[in-house]
Amino acid sequence: MRKIAFTLVLMLVFGSAFAQSNKDSVKTSTQNTEVVITQPEFKGGIEKMYEYIKINFQYPDEAERRSVRGKMEVEFTVEKSGDITYVGILKGLDESIDEEVLRLLKAMPRWTPATKNGVPVRYKVSMPITIRASRKGQRSNESLSTYNED
Repeated sequence: MRKIAFTLVLMLVFGSAFAQSNKDSVKTSTQNTEVVITQPEFKGGIEKMYEYIKINFQYPDEAERRSVRGKMEVEFTVEKSGDITYVGILKGLDESIDEEVLRLLKAMPRWTPATKNGVPVRYKVSMPITIRASRKGQRSNESLSTYNED
């Protein structure tokens, strides 16, 4: 596979899911007990995740020849340890692109895990991804994804 200029766009559905702020915590109350859940985060934040993707994504030659682009949906679990497991494609785009995205997700470095009342927990992440080859000098908008608790 030949590495080419590309853009991977992750669509924002849940506000600032990767930024560290009070919005990252969800507080719920059940029978006078407050539960605080924080979402998992790619270590270093969203900018480091984009850097990881840009450095490591290799647009497959066959997909490049056919100018494959479009939206796909992926999911994975961030374990208590921060490891990425149960990587899958919910809505595929092209077999070669799907394989490359799976490879990239499986190779991701550990994340900071989600927590529930300060204790690490497993967390399922669903992420829409748009893939398109970029033209020289053009940049596309980059945004994020939504998380779904396992």
